[in-house]
Amino acid sequence: MAKDLIVIKGSRDGLKFYFNTQEGSFEEIYQTLVHKFQEAKGFFEQAKYIIDEKNDLKEEERKKIEALFILHGMTRQEINHKKTENSRAAAGIDTNEETEVFQAARDAVLIARSLRSGQKIYVQGDAVIRGDVNPGAQVSATGNIIIFGACRGSAHAGVQGDISAFVMACKLRPTQIAIADKISRAPEASSPKDEQVYPEIAFISDQQIVVEPYISSKHKAANA
Repeated sequence: MAKDLIVIKGSRDGLKFYFNTQEGSFEEIYQTLVHKFQEAKGFFEQAKYIIDEKNDLKEEERKKIEALFILHGMTRQEINHKKTENSRAAAGIDTNEETEVFQAARDAVLIARSLRSGQKIYVQGDAVIRGDVNPGAQVSATGNIIIFGACRGSAHAGVQGDISAFVMACKLRPTQIAIADKISRAPEASSPKDEQVYPEIAFISDQQIVVEPYISSKHKAANA
């Protein structure tokens, strides 16, 4: 199976680029990067970039890649690793390398895939998942979490204490749901007749997490 020559992950510091120099030549990597910029149509403009150090790029090859970044309006981000780790730890977020970290450029980060068991996502901002959050997967966000699929894993909105945050899913059946410092579980469907067929929203009301149908939610009306 073909390997990805370039992997891009968002973080609170910027967009981190991983170059697979073990399985692709520099020319292949460079042309793949050119193609990504052409497909993005301005998406990377004004973004900050970080090049992962685990590669075999020569100095002149790195400079050529950085020139391409600059050509498309990007700037290099210098990282204070200690500050980054401390801020995530203060929010109660597991800082191991298995957690993908995303920084919202404007209002939200779109994750256009499902999360499988063991995957962890942390978003600085609102998280929009275009897929399912499966059992064993975790998604955390400083803002809201919106899932266009089923939520059967763990979801934690407002991780830095935002009590106005919410979690919404087309099928809300998480193993655990948390908003700010409140933790709860969604009720299990007791029979096929009770199986959820409409979006639901979870939010804090009267110091506890409330789950309601999104279409008739008081929270929706209050925040419209």
